[in-house]
Amino acid sequence: MTRAGRRALVSGASSGIGEATARLLAAEGYSVALLARRAPELEAVRADLAQVSGPQHLALVADVRCPAEVREAVDAVAAAYGALDLLVNCAGVGYRARVAELEPEPLRGLFETNVEGLLLLCRQALPLLRRGERAVVVNVSSVVGRRGIPGQVAYAASKAAVHSIGEGLRIEWAAEGIAVCTLAPALTATGFFQAQPNPSELAAPDLSGADEPARVARGVLALDRRPAPERSLRYKWHALGLLSLLAPRLADRILVRRLGGSWRAPSR
Repeated sequence: MTRAGRRALVSGASSGIGEATARLLAAEGYSVALLARRAPELEAVRADLAQVSGPQHLALVADVRCPAEVREAVDAVAAAYGALDLLVNCAGVGYRARVAELEPEPLRGLFETNVEGLLLLCRQALPLLRRGERAVVVNVSSVVGRRGIPGQVAYAASKAAVHSIGEGLRIEWAAEGIAVCTLAPALTATGFFQAQPNPSELAAPDLSGADEPARVARGVLALDRRPAPERSLRYKWHALGLLSLLAPRLADRILVRRLGGSWRAPSR
């Protein structure tokens, strides 16, 4: 099977990085199953793809936190495509809050979506990936998964879990012939920050230098063409993550200078 005939499932496909990824894959000739919670937005994306590249794309309304909905969605993919060549886990939510402000319900929802939902979708998709050709999984994480930041400790922890999942899963599934990749974007110009809980209205980051979702989508496509264990889209953040292991106090000071605001580096 050529790349143009590949079959993909993209979660979080109704907006942001997931939508951009679905659009790029469809433009490259992939058959794309789009999965997200919001039916009108999801169907609008599918309709656009159908106009550009044909009717083979699917809109699957499902919440990755709900096992029954995920199972039903994957069953629909099986009926339509028979197998999967690419799974892209883009579904994710944020939580911009100091630890002192965390509330149980949004905290639970964060980990259910970003971690449990990703694992559940991987598990359900495994039989289809086994039947795919040169199967690849791309888990979309974040640069903060390798370097936690203040004001987003919970979110960073969920993305650190995504990195850990990638490290273990690529070995678990090596014998299956399935490549597992972790992609770590930096700031991306989407509605992500407006949609997340922010109880004390912490200042949103400056998005003037942020990447467009299309750049992240190109990173996904590149990993499908040439899988790699992990790829960061910002070298400086990757370097800061490494420095945090080797010289954590220095990394703290560099991060605080970079973030600005009222954050202070620890003195001891």
